[in-house]
Amino acid sequence: MKAGILLAIIAGLAAALWFGGVLQPAARDILISQATATPSLNGEVAVVLTIENQGEPDRILSVESVAGPAHFQDSQDGLPVRTGTSSLAQDAAFVRLTPTDAVIEDGALLPITLMFESAGRVAIKARFNPPEPGDADVMGHGSLNHVVASGPYPSISLTAEETNDGWLARITTENFTFSEAQQDGDHIPGHGHGHIYVSGMKLGRIFSDTFTIGALPAGEHILRVTLNTNNHLSYVVNDQPLMAETVITVD
Repeated sequence: MKAGILLAIIAGLAAALWFGGVLQPAARDILISQATATPSLNGEVAVVLTIENQGEPDRILSVESVAGPAHFQDSQDGLPVRTGTSSLAQDAAFVRLTPTDAVIEDGALLPITLMFESAGRVAIKARFNPPEPGDADVMGHGSLNHVVASGPYPSISLTAEETNDGWLARITTENFTFSEAQQDGDHIPGHGHGHIYVSGMKLGRIFSDTFTIGALPAGEHILRVTLNTNNHLSYVVNDQPLMAETVITVD
Protein backbone atom coordinates (compact mmCIF):
# COMPACT_ATOMS: atom_id res chain seq x y z
CA MET A 1 0.00 0.00 0.00
CA LYS A 2 2.74 2.42 1.00
CA ALA A 3 4.73 1.45 -2.07
CA GLY A 4 1.74 2.21 -4.29
CA ILE A 5 1.25 5.62 -2.69
CA LEU A 6 4.94 6.38 -3.14
CA LEU A 7 4.82 5.43 -6.82
CA ALA A 8 1.76 7.64 -7.31
CA ILE A 9 3.55 10.60 -5.73
CA ILE A 10 6.60 10.07 -7.94
CA ALA A 11 4.41 9.84 -11.03
CA GLY A 12 2.62 13.05 -10.06
CA LEU A 13 5.89 14.91 -9.58
CA ALA A 14 7.17 13.69 -12.92
CA ALA A 15 3.98 14.86 -14.63
CA ALA A 16 4.32 18.28 -13.01
CA LEU A 17 7.85 18.56 -14.31
CA TRP A 18 6.88 17.46 -17.82
CA PHE A 19 3.92 19.77 -18.17
CA GLY A 20 5.58 22.85 -16.71
CA GLY A 21 4.14 22.69 -13.22
CA VAL A 22 5.56 23.76 -9.88
CA LEU A 23 8.94 22.13 -10.56
CA GLN A 24 9.70 24.77 -13.23
CA PRO A 25 9.98 28.01 -11.24
CA ALA A 26 11.70 29.70 -14.20
CA ALA A 27 8.27 29.99 -15.84
CA ARG A 28 7.23 32.43 -13.13
CA ASP A 29 10.06 34.73 -14.24
CA ILE A 30 8.67 35.05 -17.79
CA LEU A 31 6.09 37.82 -18.23
CA ILE A 32 4.61 38.27 -21.72
CA SER A 33 2.63 41.33 -22.77
CA GLN A 34 1.45 43.23 -25.85
CA ALA A 35 0.79 40.02 -27.80
CA THR A 36 -0.96 41.03 -31.00
CA ALA A 37 -1.72 39.28 -34.29
CA THR A 38 -1.96 41.02 -37.64
CA PRO A 39 -2.97 39.59 -41.03
CA SER A 40 -0.07 39.05 -43.43
CA LEU A 41 0.59 37.43 -46.80
CA ASN A 42 -0.75 34.08 -48.04
CA GLY A 43 -3.41 33.85 -45.36
CA GLU A 44 -0.86 33.98 -42.55
CA VAL A 45 -1.00 35.97 -39.34
CA ALA A 46 2.06 37.65 -37.82
CA VAL A 47 2.26 37.58 -34.01
CA VAL A 48 4.47 40.00 -32.08
CA LEU A 49 4.92 40.33 -28.32
CA THR A 50 7.13 41.64 -25.51
CA ILE A 51 8.96 39.39 -23.04
CA GLU A 52 10.07 40.52 -19.60
CA ASN A 53 12.48 37.94 -18.20
CA GLN A 54 13.03 38.52 -14.49
CA GLY A 55 15.23 35.44 -14.06
CA GLU A 56 18.25 33.86 -15.69
CA PRO A 57 18.77 34.06 -19.47
CA ASP A 58 16.68 31.59 -21.43
CA ARG A 59 15.98 30.55 -25.00
CA ILE A 60 12.77 30.05 -27.01
CA LEU A 61 13.03 26.71 -28.77
CA SER A 62 9.75 26.49 -30.66
CA VAL A 63 6.19 27.76 -30.98
CA GLU A 64 2.86 26.02 -31.55
CA SER A 65 -0.82 26.89 -31.65
CA VAL A 66 -4.10 25.01 -31.71
CA ALA A 67 -5.28 27.75 -34.09
CA GLY A 68 -3.04 26.38 -36.86
CA PRO A 69 0.56 25.66 -37.92
CA ALA A 70 3.07 28.12 -36.44
CA HIS A 71 6.78 28.78 -36.72
CA PHE A 72 9.25 31.62 -36.28
CA GLN A 73 10.27 33.99 -39.01
CA ASP A 74 14.09 34.42 -39.11
CA SER A 75 14.98 31.73 -36.57
CA GLN A 76 16.75 28.42 -37.06
CA ASP A 77 18.37 27.56 -33.74
CA GLY A 78 16.05 29.14 -31.21
CA LEU A 79 15.79 32.71 -29.97
CA PRO A 80 17.90 34.00 -27.05
CA VAL A 81 15.94 35.65 -24.25
CA ARG A 82 18.14 37.96 -22.21
CA THR A 83 17.55 38.90 -18.60
CA GLY A 84 15.40 41.99 -19.04
CA THR A 85 13.11 43.04 -21.89
CA SER A 86 13.15 41.82 -25.48
CA SER A 87 10.58 41.45 -28.22
CA LEU A 88 9.33 39.49 -31.15
CA ALA A 89 8.76 42.35 -33.57
CA GLN A 90 7.76 43.12 -37.15
CA ASP A 91 11.34 44.13 -38.02
CA ALA A 92 12.87 41.11 -36.25
CA ALA A 93 11.84 37.52 -35.56
CA PHE A 94 8.10 36.98 -35.09
CA VAL A 95 5.56 34.15 -35.11
CA ARG A 96 4.08 33.16 -38.47
CA LEU A 97 0.72 31.48 -37.89
CA THR A 98 -1.54 29.95 -40.54
CA PRO A 99 -5.03 29.89 -38.97
CA THR A 100 -7.28 26.97 -39.83
CA ASP A 101 -10.31 29.30 -39.63
CA ALA A 102 -10.74 31.24 -42.85
CA VAL A 103 -12.31 34.20 -41.06
CA ILE A 104 -11.07 35.65 -37.77
CA GLU A 105 -13.17 38.28 -36.03
CA ASP A 106 -11.58 41.54 -34.93
CA GLY A 107 -10.43 41.26 -31.33
CA ALA A 108 -10.35 37.45 -31.36
CA LEU A 109 -7.80 35.83 -29.03
CA LEU A 110 -5.46 33.37 -30.74
CA PRO A 111 -3.80 30.81 -28.42
CA ILE A 112 -0.01 30.60 -28.76
CA THR A 113 2.38 28.38 -26.78
CA LEU A 114 6.09 29.20 -26.57
CA MET A 115 8.52 26.48 -25.51
CA PHE A 116 11.41 27.88 -23.46
CA GLU A 117 14.56 25.91 -22.77
CA SER A 118 14.41 26.53 -19.00
CA ALA A 119 10.95 27.94 -18.34
CA GLY A 120 9.17 25.23 -20.32
CA ARG A 121 5.79 25.80 -21.95
CA VAL A 122 4.33 29.29 -21.62
CA ALA A 123 0.82 29.76 -23.03
CA ILE A 124 -0.49 33.16 -24.09
CA LYS A 125 -3.26 34.62 -26.23
CA ALA A 126 -2.60 37.14 -29.00
CA ARG A 127 -5.34 39.63 -29.82
CA PHE A 128 -6.19 39.82 -33.53
CA ASN A 129 -5.97 43.40 -34.77
CA PRO A 130 -6.38 44.14 -38.49
CA PRO A 131 -3.87 46.74 -39.70
CA GLU A 132 -4.87 50.33 -40.18
CA PRO A 133 -5.04 51.63 -43.77
CA GLY A 134 -1.54 52.45 -44.96
CA ASP A 135 0.26 50.16 -42.52
CA ALA A 136 3.30 48.36 -43.95
CA ASP A 137 3.10 44.64 -44.58
CA VAL A 138 4.86 42.92 -41.68
CA MET A 139 6.19 40.21 -43.94
CA GLY A 140 8.26 42.83 -45.72
CA HIS A 141 10.23 43.55 -42.53
CA GLY A 142 9.92 47.25 -43.32
CA SER A 143 12.20 46.78 -46.35
CA LEU A 144 10.17 49.29 -48.33
CA ASN A 145 10.21 51.81 -45.49
CA HIS A 146 13.56 53.46 -45.94
CA VAL A 147 15.22 56.71 -46.84
CA VAL A 148 18.31 56.99 -49.02
CA ALA A 149 20.98 58.78 -47.03
CA SER A 150 22.51 61.84 -48.66
CA GLY A 151 26.13 62.90 -48.39
CA PRO A 152 28.08 63.11 -46.27
CA TYR A 153 26.90 59.55 -45.70
CA PRO A 154 26.46 58.28 -42.13
CA SER A 155 28.47 55.22 -41.13
CA ILE A 156 28.37 52.83 -38.18
CA SER A 157 30.61 50.26 -36.49
CA LEU A 158 29.88 48.02 -33.51
CA THR A 159 31.74 46.18 -30.77
CA ALA A 160 30.58 44.27 -27.68
CA GLU A 161 32.40 43.79 -24.39
CA GLU A 162 31.72 41.53 -21.45
CA THR A 163 30.85 43.19 -18.14
CA ASN A 164 30.06 42.03 -14.62
CA ASP A 165 26.36 42.03 -15.53
CA GLY A 166 26.60 40.50 -18.98
CA TRP A 167 27.38 42.43 -22.16
CA LEU A 168 27.64 46.03 -23.31
CA ALA A 169 27.34 47.25 -26.92
CA ARG A 170 29.49 50.15 -28.10
CA ILE A 171 28.35 51.96 -31.23
CA THR A 172 30.58 54.32 -33.23
CA THR A 173 28.99 56.55 -35.89
CA GLU A 174 30.15 59.24 -38.26
CA ASN A 175 27.97 61.96 -39.81
CA PHE A 176 25.13 60.88 -37.56
CA THR A 177 23.52 62.40 -34.47
CA PHE A 178 21.49 60.38 -31.96
CA SER A 179 18.42 62.41 -31.03
CA GLU A 180 15.94 60.96 -28.54
CA ALA A 181 14.01 64.24 -28.29
CA GLN A 182 13.28 64.18 -32.03
CA GLN A 183 11.99 60.59 -32.28
CA ASP A 184 8.56 60.40 -33.93
CA GLY A 185 9.28 63.80 -35.49
CA ASP A 186 10.12 64.84 -39.03
CA HIS A 187 13.10 63.41 -40.84
CA ILE A 188 16.31 65.43 -40.49
CA PRO A 189 19.19 64.10 -42.62
CA GLY A 190 21.90 62.55 -40.47
CA HIS A 191 19.72 62.47 -37.32
CA GLY A 192 17.76 59.68 -35.68
CA HIS A 193 18.26 56.63 -33.49
CA GLY A 194 19.29 52.99 -33.66
CA HIS A 195 17.55 49.63 -33.29
CA ILE A 196 19.41 46.77 -31.64
CA TYR A 197 18.85 43.03 -32.08
CA VAL A 198 20.39 39.79 -30.79
CA SER A 199 19.95 36.75 -33.05
CA GLY A 200 16.48 37.85 -34.14
CA MET A 201 15.21 39.22 -30.83
CA LYS A 202 14.68 42.99 -30.74
CA LEU A 203 16.13 44.62 -27.62
CA GLY A 204 15.00 48.19 -28.18
CA ARG A 205 16.06 51.58 -29.49
CA ILE A 206 19.44 53.24 -29.08
CA PHE A 207 19.91 56.94 -28.39
CA SER A 208 23.59 56.99 -27.44
CA ASP A 209 26.88 55.29 -28.25
CA THR A 210 26.36 52.51 -25.67
CA PHE A 211 23.60 50.01 -24.88
CA THR A 212 23.44 47.60 -21.94
CA ILE A 213 22.56 44.17 -23.28
CA GLY A 214 22.87 42.34 -19.97
CA ALA A 215 23.03 38.57 -19.52
CA LEU A 216 22.52 36.18 -22.46
CA PRO A 217 22.22 32.37 -22.62
CA ALA A 218 25.26 30.31 -23.57
CA GLY A 219 26.17 30.12 -27.24
CA GLU A 220 26.98 32.37 -30.17
CA HIS A 221 24.74 35.37 -30.79
CA ILE A 222 24.71 37.82 -33.68
CA LEU A 223 24.47 41.39 -32.39
CA ARG A 224 23.10 43.84 -34.94
CA VAL A 225 22.44 47.59 -34.85
CA THR A 226 20.66 49.60 -37.55
CA LEU A 227 20.43 53.36 -37.97
CA ASN A 228 16.97 54.84 -38.42
CA THR A 229 15.46 58.25 -39.05
CA ASN A 230 13.43 60.23 -36.52
CA ASN A 231 10.25 58.88 -38.15
CA HIS A 232 11.53 55.27 -37.96
CA LEU A 233 12.60 54.67 -41.55
CA SER A 234 15.76 52.70 -42.26
CA TYR A 235 18.77 54.58 -43.59
CA VAL A 236 20.05 53.11 -46.87
CA VAL A 237 23.46 53.78 -48.42
CA ASN A 238 24.36 52.33 -51.84
CA ASP A 239 21.17 50.24 -51.79
CA GLN A 240 22.15 48.63 -48.47
CA PRO A 241 20.59 49.21 -45.01
CA LEU A 242 22.95 51.12 -42.76
CA MET A 243 23.85 48.60 -40.09
CA ALA A 244 26.69 46.88 -38.24
CA GLU A 245 27.06 43.37 -36.81
CA THR A 246 29.34 41.50 -34.45
CA VAL A 247 29.29 38.10 -32.77
CA ILE A 248 28.95 37.57 -29.01
CA THR A 249 30.13 34.23 -27.62
CA VAL A 250 28.79 33.30 -24.20
CA ASP A 251 30.47 30.35 -22.46
